[in-house]
Amino acid sequence: MRQFFLIFALFCSAYAFDAPNMTTGPNVEYNAFGAAAPAHFKGAFVPQLNTSIDFSWIEPLGANGYGTWVPNRTNYIRFMAGGELSPFYGTIRAGLGIAPLPPPFAILELSFIYSNENLLWSDVEMPMRPGEPPLINDVWNAGYIFDKFYKNSSYSQVQSYDVRLGGRYTSQALYFSFLFHFALMDINSDYDKKSFDYMTGIPLFSRDYVLAEELSIIYNLSGCLSWNMGFMAVLSGRQFSFYAPFKTFDKEPLSYYIISTGPLWRFSGGRSWLSINPGLFIRSKEDGAFEDSLKEKILLSIQYKHFWGFKFEKE
Repeated sequence: MRQFFLIFALFCSAYAFDAPNMTTGPNVEYNAFGAAAPAHFKGAFVPQLNTSIDFSWIEPLGANGYGTWVPNRTNYIRFMAGGELSPFYGTIRAGLGIAPLPPPFAILELSFIYSNENLLWSDVEMPMRPGEPPLINDVWNAGYIFDKFYKNSSYSQVQSYDVRLGGRYTSQALYFSFLFHFALMDINSDYDKKSFDYMTGIPLFSRDYVLAEELSIIYNLSGCLSWNMGFMAVLSGRQFSFYAPFKTFDKEPLSYYIISTGPLWRFSGGRSWLSINPGLFIRSKEDGAFEDSLKEKILLSIQYKHFWGFKFEKE
């Protein structure tokens, strides 16, 4: 069963919460995500796999009616709710976003998302402090985690309070988006140390935070073919000198980066797309980078997404 999950991850797809073709009014998105290091299934990168469905209601601010979207100029309030399922966890989420600024700042959105993640008897304990046995080098990898998966792991609940600042610019030839996250994490676990959080892909303490940055550039080569380039950085555990409780636990700072690029095909007038993205996964910690081999760093993800919009008449 464990090998099935690892292989199946290569044939699933990725999720983008901000769709380039969303419209005011109701929107529904179906997404799935899968990524793995094909040459080293039990290496540093823990394979990711999820499928999700999300509903958003985009209420226009100003003269725009429902069923419309003026790129880079639409002001709105967005109400969001959705669910996500994986062999490792199940999640429900809800949130609110707002983009009230005039052009050219109308591309910016400030949002808050609450997520309730349930680790489905897949919570694996991780060391918290630098040098604490077992060492983070030995346990933050797919081999160690999947050896304990469903056998020597437990059920846990993870609550996330995520504040996001994002932006997207759209033209006929280019789609550019960025997203900055600051999320406070509350993990209800039986462990005294860290747990591995599958959604963020990083070990976290029961009271922790995550900082993340995502960048995406899609260049349109033709009506149905584009080229996709992406970058993601995730870090946690860094100490804040101005806030004593963060220093008390002496958490080991950890981070990783993913760089990817590949072709993207569009179908059904842009409402569906498929993308194949090879990339690199690079981890680091307080005393430097991990000594991961090249075959552990090379990733492959396959993305698919379908979007439904409901065309309301203009008022």
